[in-house]
Amino acid sequence: MCSVNIKVNEDVLRDMRPDLNSTAAIRLWVQQIIDHHIQQMEFEDSETISIEEAREMTLAAVREEYAKV
Repeated sequence: MCSVNIKVNEDVLRDMRPDLNSTAAIRLWVQQIIDHHIQQMEFEDSETISIEEAREMTLAAVREEYAKV
């Protein structure tokens, strides 16, 4: 794990999100955003397939199409 420091204009943020009324609330909110983005990146990474898998799928589709002819 690592720690990151960021600067946030608290007044602007609190005008937009009154529930973020403390540094602790802002810290939790930012952590949730980061965690969500990391999960999204992991999901997107798991959706990709290897070039070999793509090749096999393509060959199977071509063979199936030619079998119909």
